Amino acid sequence: MFMKRIIIIGVFLCFLFGLMAFTNNNSSMDKGGETATIENELAGLWRDSNNTVFKNSSIIFSVEGSNIEMLHYMEWKGQPFVEKGRGKIYGRKLDYFVLVTHSIPGWALTGEHFLTLSADGRTLRGAYEDELGNLGVLVFKKVGK
Repeated sequence: MFMKRIIIIGVFLCFLFGLMAFTNNNSSMDKGGETATIENELAGLWRDSNNTVFKNSSIIFSVEGSNIEMLHYMEWKGQPFVEKGRGKIYGRKLDYFVLVTHSIPGWALTGEHFLTLSADGRTLRGAYEDELGNLGVLVFKKVGK
């Protein structure tokens, strides 16, 4: 009876390790395809191209698989504003939550951005919504390659 349990546990562990190896191989194979392309297109520096109200508005994206992190800096009437965010990539769509780390008095301190990457990988378009219910349009253009 003891030997039978050892064999069953051994078979189960072999199956489990085989499944883990298969899953890791498939996710690394995906890196060579569309996911890696989108990571390369998104990662880096982007500039706000939608408005004339904010000055020096830039956003930097860091991408690992389907996870995205961002840091956004802009100035409004000479006052600096900084927010950081973290979220997910779904195909060519980004959805991430932001937390303001250097605020402008009276502005919201949290929000969410919803962006879509253009087919040529050079433009992000979408919207934001903050905790106060404010909505707005976001458009960023890729800087460099």
